[in-house]
Amino acid sequence: MTTTSLPAATETIWNPGQAELERSRILKFVSWAGCSTLSELAAKAAADPEWYWGRVSDWLGLEWQSEPESVVDQLTEPHLTRWFPGGHFNLTENAVNRWIRAGRGEEIALTWESENGAIGAWSFNDLDNEINRVSRGLLELGIEFGDTVGIQLPMVRQAAVAQLACAKIGAIAVPVFSGYGSTAVADRLGISGAVAHIVSNGFERRGKIVETRAETEKALSLAGTVKHAIVVSLVPGCAEPALGGEVSWDDLGASSQGLPVKAAHCPADHPLLIAFTSGTTGAPKGVVLSHSGFAIKAASDAAFSFDIGPGDTAMWITDPGWIMSPITVLGGLIAGSCVALFSGSPDYPEHTRLWDVVRRHGVTMLGVSPTLVRTLMSQDDGSVINYGQLRVIASSGEAWTPDAYEWIFGRVTNCSLPIINYSGGTEVSGAILSNLTALPIHPCGFAGPLPGMGATVIDTDGTSIESGFGELALGRPSPGMPVTFWGAPERYFNTYWNRWPGIWYHGDWVEVGHDNVWYIRGRSDDTLKIAGKRLGPAEVESVVNGFDFVLESAAISIPDAVKGEALVIFARVAPAVMCDAESMAAAIETAVTRALGKPLKPKHVHVVEALPRTRSGKILRRVIRSVYLGNSPGDVSSMEDPSALTAIGEAR
Repeated sequence: MTTTSLPAATETIWNPGQAELERSRILKFVSWAGCSTLSELAAKAAADPEWYWGRVSDWLGLEWQSEPESVVDQLTEPHLTRWFPGGHFNLTENAVNRWIRAGRGEEIALTWESENGAIGAWSFNDLDNEINRVSRGLLELGIEFGDTVGIQLPMVRQAAVAQLACAKIGAIAVPVFSGYGSTAVADRLGISGAVAHIVSNGFERRGKIVETRAETEKALSLAGTVKHAIVVSLVPGCAEPALGGEVSWDDLGASSQGLPVKAAHCPADHPLLIAFTSGTTGAPKGVVLSHSGFAIKAASDAAFSFDIGPGDTAMWITDPGWIMSPITVLGGLIAGSCVALFSGSPDYPEHTRLWDVVRRHGVTMLGVSPTLVRTLMSQDDGSVINYGQLRVIASSGEAWTPDAYEWIFGRVTNCSLPIINYSGGTEVSGAILSNLTALPIHPCGFAGPLPGMGATVIDTDGTSIESGFGELALGRPSPGMPVTFWGAPERYFNTYWNRWPGIWYHGDWVEVGHDNVWYIRGRSDDTLKIAGKRLGPAEVESVVNGFDFVLESAAISIPDAVKGEALVIFARVAPAVMCDAESMAAAIETAVTRALGKPLKPKHVHVVEALPRTRSGKILRRVIRSVYLGNSPGDVSSMEDPSALTAIGEAR
């Protein structure tokens, strides 16, 4: 998505006051690390990543099961870099048990609210007891150290417990978006070889019951690896069909409730989770993130970007299947914050529901998407918005549109709260670019790269540039980067490290202004972002190409007033069957929605006789998008048949 800056974007719209500067956790770290300014810290981090990440680990107070031999083994071959070699580290011990040992056992660790109004809270002691119960239950099912476990739940407390329980016993979590259809779920479970899948029997959405058992049954059948379906009963009466190896969540470890489970001794780079993300071609990529790497990156982002710690309550309106959930939940807990979960529609039954929840739970840091903000903005009736103790709003997943940014900053916060733009992704366990509560904020922009991330801008000829427009790249590895791709180490190297020697290719266009404010200007590859959810065109096109009448297809995204970006599909069919284009388009729309889930339903499906391609056969998705949006296609001299663009333009 392209970001359009607000008028007067060179001017700051928010500046930290004395209160923000005095409580800033990153400024406290700057001083603790022996630096005078943020700029000095960033320079030292760039010159010596080993020093920086070692100091971050120490400042966070992380507890090691056995101390690492060093911070990093080597930096010259970044795709093979290993952080904290020789060390052992368990994330759950650091997210929960460390705080109990520090005397915070009776403090609130987790609060939650569901759409029907049910509210609850757990102390660190309560959370630990529930983690032990579920950990024991998983072990009793035969789930062992290194086994993979799917987790497909809405934003309920069980999702947080499932992630922490898996980590405690050394099992590897596989978060799956709760709105995915059976094909997308099966792909992720099958690729990861999940032996168990934790799933709900349904959920409430906008006052209606959404039953999920039939889709789950299909997904488990397609995946073919799952031995145990652990069912969280969120809605009454949804008991059919029975799932193979079905076990009730409530029955896990019931016979041994109250007995502690010893945390697994995990090597520092032991996989914590497999976070699937999509590229332009092939199956979804299983990004393997480690216990220590994820903990250090997510927790330092929570402290430095979101400025949260003990005494705060963090909430992100997202789904457990997306990376902002573990960053907020796990990173927040490790940073010492309480975490609040909301599993309903944030504008139901009243358009003020989100602010009611924020106020009710004492949320101090709220994460939202521009898509959600645009929805809330469309329902604004001018009434007073009371956000309680909130002091930080954060955003990720997609670029801001000026109208949405102006609304939340001006209308909601009365220009008084910082908007923390936060961009990086699954692959780095957090942000590359971010705003900070200790620095001035420009509308829709970023204060710059976070220390230690090695961010740079690469020109078209592969050289680094100080300002202007180019590719976002990383000149150094960092702890939150993948250990590998699950079962595909060569694909990991080829995806990120093979374009420029020793440089990470991230796939975003960025622009750095003369005032050193950074802006995301869209994807530099063909990856789609629908309502902030990254989706590879191959995932869409594989469904479309499954129809006998489809010869090939192309999936693109276009601007959308609510979602930010919406899915549009072009299906090439033989001229002889063009007479039935309308019914074919309807069938494709239904199939894609069923396979990938309703949130990814296509906005338009166009049946055409030709698609633009290069003479070597590559479909030119970016050219399709440009022509469909009424823009110039650019140089088409390498195109096999430029006349194919005519039908694309006429389809608008």
